[in-house]
Amino acid sequence: MSLSKRQNIFLIFALSAIMWLTRGHHVASLAHLPDASWAIFFIVGFYCSSFAVIALFLAQAFLIDYLALTQLGMGQSCFTLAYSFLLPAYLSLWFAGKCLSKRAELSLTGFKSFVIAAVSGIIVCELISSGSFYFINVPGTASLGEFMGRFAQYLPHALMFTMSYLLLALVAHLVFTATAQKAAARSKINL
Repeated sequence: MSLSKRQNIFLIFALSAIMWLTRGHHVASLAHLPDASWAIFFIVGFYCSSFAVIALFLAQAFLIDYLALTQLGMGQSCFTLAYSFLLPAYLSLWFAGKCLSKRAELSLTGFKSFVIAAVSGIIVCELISSGSFYFINVPGTASLGEFMGRFAQYLPHALMFTMSYLLLALVAHLVFTATAQKAAARSKINL
């Protein structure tokens, strides 16, 4: 998906604002939306081919977490060696979005490809992030069976929240694409 420079800048600012509004609240409530970071990394992979853009979002995620830890005292147990595994976890979502952009058109006919790419990225991200946290922070007593139980417990939430954001993004994409196509058709008629 190719965006103009202006559209790219708008997308980066909009996604950054969403990340800052939703990240840091590790439990959704009426006052706080669920974390949209996973969906954002997928969307960035779909629209932005520059590694500098993904690096910007990785840096923002770290900065938000750092501020939540140092200023709000939240998530102290999350800053362990396992935290470094968020890099490959988030990159798996970025890569899934990137693969979708190269292999499928994001439209109603490409919905199956969208779902497969998104769900695959979410599963890999959950395996890496939860797996690293579990096996690093529970040494000696960690077991694959217990991890699979925890994975089965947390995966539905990850799928629900991330897919909700991604479906909203898909609807926005379809609306903007249809609007742009109508505007282009009108300008051709007026010529």
